[in-house]
Amino acid sequence: MDELIKLISEKLGVSQEVARKAVLITADYLKNKLPRHIYTDVEVVLETANVTEEETKELGLFRIP
Repeated sequence: MDELIKLISEKLGVSQEVARKAVLITADYLKNKLPRHIYTDVEVVLETANVTEEETKELGLFRIP
């Protein structure tokens, strides 16, 4: 996920904090739209296990395992 955050930050000229929020919101969206067996691969790539409880609450996300 760090690589994606860095890429978004650089390409869009936003802070890494903003880019991280964008990635987390996108991951949450995909979690709710993709079949579970496909989203499992997305979780691995994005390393969503590193999402903090504070981020989950702040962004209004469903808990990402």
